[in-house]
Amino acid sequence: MPINEKILEIMTTVKKIMMLIKQHLDQEFKALGISESQGLIIRTLMHHDDMKVSDIAKQLDLSNSTVSGIVDRLVERGILDRKRSEEDRRVVMVSLAQCHRQPLKKHFEVMTKRLNKVMDFGSEQELDDIAKALDKLQELFEKTNNIEEEKES
Repeated sequence: MPINEKILEIMTTVKKIMMLIKQHLDQEFKALGISESQGLIIRTLMHHDDMKVSDIAKQLDLSNSTVSGIVDRLVERGILDRKRSEEDRRVVMVSLAQCHRQPLKKHFEVMTKRLNKVMDFGSEQELDDIAKALDKLQELFEKTNNIEEEKES
């Protein structure tokens, strides 16, 4: 198969996989009454406790303004709390509201179990091979991006 066709096939497959994952996550988050973006922020805070908006944005590779708007909506709904840092009053920290921690933790555990069931259909070797192939694909794109950025500088 010519290289151009291989590239197209890889990109088409990656896109289909991303759509399937998105559909799965959309269903799970819809059951909670939240968007995918809100769910990703909640999941991030479940693993990191208090965080600055800028740190959440870095973690999720989103802009500060995007994360700030999503956080605003979650604060309005009482799902997140904002508080000033005790060390530096200029810094505002975001965290899960105490009353939502346990219910959200349970729901995310169920989501993880469902995703794990999908992975149960593959052997450990197959999953390792997939992970290595995806790492390699990411590496190739990053190399290309770095070369293009160097040309532009």
